[in-house]
Amino acid sequence: MQHYTPEYIIQTLKPYLSEKRMERIESVLSKRIRSVHVAIESPYDVHNGLAIVRTAEALGVSHMHFIQAEMKKGQGRATTRGTLKWTHLHSHETFSDFLENRGGFHLAGASVEGTMMLEELPVDRPLCLLFGNEHRGLSEEAKKRCDFLFSIPLYGMVESYNLSVSAAITLYDYLKRKRLALKQDGDFSEEEYLAEKAHYYVRSLGGETAQALLSKAQSSFRSLI
Repeated sequence: MQHYTPEYIIQTLKPYLSEKRMERIESVLSKRIRSVHVAIESPYDVHNGLAIVRTAEALGVSHMHFIQAEMKKGQGRATTRGTLKWTHLHSHETFSDFLENRGGFHLAGASVEGTMMLEELPVDRPLCLLFGNEHRGLSEEAKKRCDFLFSIPLYGMVESYNLSVSAAITLYDYLKRKRLALKQDGDFSEEEYLAEKAHYYVRSLGGETAQALLSKAQSSFRSLI
């Protein structure tokens, strides 16, 4: 992905993908929401965090941030059911590192102390939805740095939802309102769309196979000139 343009990758790998797979990729990318990220701070059980990856990907979010999480290569494949290769996972050693790399996203933290309800979160700006540890919730530092603190309505005797359920409810409600505000299913720019399409083509074939095909095509082109 670093050595070739998205256009070159797409055109070179296209003959090796089925029409069904390419149509599926087009459909998925047309519904991707780039202006919403999800972050999890210090998850007690990383599998709970990875379960959120599956939900987020299914609802159209591609970027996930894990803050102070112990993750091993290959961990969570059964939990995520293949969604890892269609998402971008970012690992941050500290909350400060996360803040330095969040771009222009506003932070919205889920907390029982939230001063606004989930349905009040603004949909007119890039937003990173932040969830805390299963037992302790968000750290004090995280709560102080959030632009918004929101809570999810509770009507029963329980005092809170578990982590993956909180994320699922939040993502479904927020993304539904986001798409209504956008008046369309996705919000990729043309440049972002091409870059992600190239990424999907590579991941569909596998990194090593895609690299071999791209190198071979480049060598063949050079031999012609």
